[in-house]
Amino acid sequence: MSNDPPAIEVPPARPNRRFPPLLLVVLLGVGWIVGDGSRCRPADPNSPVSLRGDVALTSPKDPILRVATFNIHGGRGRDKQQDLARTAAVISTLSPPDLVGLNEVRGTWNSDWWPDQAADLGQRLGMQSVFIPTERRWWHEHFGNGLLSRIPLSQIHRVPLAGTRGKAFRCAVLAQVEFEGQSVQVLSVHVDSQADRERQLGAVLSLFVGLQPPALLIGDLNSNREDPQMRALLARTDVVDALQDAPPDQRGRQHIDWILARGLRCRTGQLIDNEASDHPAAFAELELLPSANSPAGTSE
Repeated sequence: MSNDPPAIEVPPARPNRRFPPLLLVVLLGVGWIVGDGSRCRPADPNSPVSLRGDVALTSPKDPILRVATFNIHGGRGRDKQQDLARTAAVISTLSPPDLVGLNEVRGTWNSDWWPDQAADLGQRLGMQSVFIPTERRWWHEHFGNGLLSRIPLSQIHRVPLAGTRGKAFRCAVLAQVEFEGQSVQVLSVHVDSQADRERQLGAVLSLFVGLQPPALLIGDLNSNREDPQMRALLARTDVVDALQDAPPDQRGRQHIDWILARGLRCRTGQLIDNEASDHPAAFAELELLPSANSPAGTSE
């Protein structure tokens, strides 16, 4: 019998599974970059906005101002597919319009390489465009509103709307167009649909009734005519609801997209159902009231 001591099995050495310090730093850096880039911030209200598009601007050939507003849902239709050609086709059927307010417009990384959606639609439709961002994300102006115009458009101002949710930032766009020798004030908006809706709606309606007529309020107010603030506005004798005869949609819901006017009368107004967005396109033909077109420029 052998007197040798029993052999002791030595377990194999386990590999060192700790991350190398450099790799850990890289992963933490990437995580910080992704978190910072994905964070939604309000767009700088002081950053300039500018018109794009080299198109010949002319006054309408008749005394009719054709106005539309369309929440384009980022170009994504009911089939969940993004198709701006389809969005442009809807707008082109509207007579065509002299002025279009756009909501839920996507921005771009570099407007020279890849235009924002307002500029894209302007190119397709032969209209001047301006993108008015409300949100900044991934280090660029990510989301907002827009305007398209065939007639002289100027004095474009961004009016931030107060919010409390830390996201879904909103603003109103105040501009003016020249029509029949008059400056028509245009307020284009997209109001919050949740906690900040009531406050933002009140601010927008107060701004609208304070404008010197002729004036327009167009956009997605996320409020139907049963809302108390909307009822009070529509009860005013100087406010014209261009969509007052628009029926509820197929689900029986009243519309929340509006074309409202002061100092103008409505000839026609309609909502156009479509597959290019989850919202109808709203369209109206308006004309100046005789008093708004008088030399004194007064309004009834």
